[in-house]
Amino acid sequence: MLYIVIVTPRCNLHCAYCGGSLHGMPGEIQYHLHDLAAFIAKDAHAVVAFYGGEPLLEADVVKRMIDTLPAQRFVIQTNGFFMERMESHLHRLDTVLLSVDGREEVTDFYRGEGCYRKVMDALAFLKSQGFRGEVIARMAASSRTDIYEDVMHLLQHFPLVHWQLDAVWSTMWDLDAFSSWVEESYHPGLERLVRFWVDELKRGVIHGIVPFLGIASRMFHGGRGLPCGAGSDAVTIATDGTVMACPIAPDFSWNVLGTLGHFERIGVGEPCTTCDVYGICGGRCLFTHKERLWGEKGFERLCDTTRFLIREIARHRDEIAPMRHKLRYPPFNNTTEIIP
Repeated sequence: MLYIVIVTPRCNLHCAYCGGSLHGMPGEIQYHLHDLAAFIAKDAHAVVAFYGGEPLLEADVVKRMIDTLPAQRFVIQTNGFFMERMESHLHRLDTVLLSVDGREEVTDFYRGEGCYRKVMDALAFLKSQGFRGEVIARMAASSRTDIYEDVMHLLQHFPLVHWQLDAVWSTMWDLDAFSSWVEESYHPGLERLVRFWVDELKRGVIHGIVPFLGIASRMFHGGRGLPCGAGSDAVTIATDGTVMACPIAPDFSWNVLGTLGHFERIGVGEPCTTCDVYGICGGRCLFTHKERLWGEKGFERLCDTTRFLIREIARHRDEIAPMRHKLRYPPFNNTTEIIP
């Protein structure tokens, strides 16, 4: 099981699509660390992911947790500004996700001037330290994103690239603007990107485009439920010890599952569970399923986009099949949602 630990809701950035710090919880951890350790100790295959805000604003807390928590694997999602604060504990991490949105001009537009360079500095630091774990470029895809150009750019630097659509909760555009971008930019870009990925597979080269890897993995090897596991195979621990399903929705009552003493699991329902692509999509996103902030049309628009991506991979099934045994991803729940 994945345990996403919000180390601090505070962030040093104020990204356009995010708004900066999380709200609805204390600024510092209020529970005793041994209570969290006891909670996790019940799980022999626990994965702990450090999350924020920006978790490395409290790097000493992260290091203490690594030393104390009985987890099998550790993950961190960070903006890269304070990577060096991990010191030797860096090598206890299995996965580092660095927040970067593609090309420099796109990243800095959404995240702030100089953010792209900070991420590249963090990446260089990881390489200089001989970091041997996964390194993933973690994109948010929004109106200025050219999915082909931005993913191809990041593949020059990162072994793995994942993206999540800035949709439903976004204040930067509405359903009409999103739909226009999908038809004019996103879908054509996906077609080009899939064609590139499949052509390279046929040459024996596997590029780490996480949504493609994850969809192909489920297509050939199966899967169940939400790829991120929110509410069932993954829970989030807020700074006050509240156990939540999803880390991005601390102020929604449905998202509260319980406490470190006891919690109840939740999942998606109809129309997802009887959908013909449910075995691959898994419901896409618990938040979107529960809070249809763009209404039913918005929900359906996202379903159409998901179907398009799955269809693009599926229509190359025969070309992908010879490499299927090398396409099991992720090796464990590393917080990548697979379906953007």
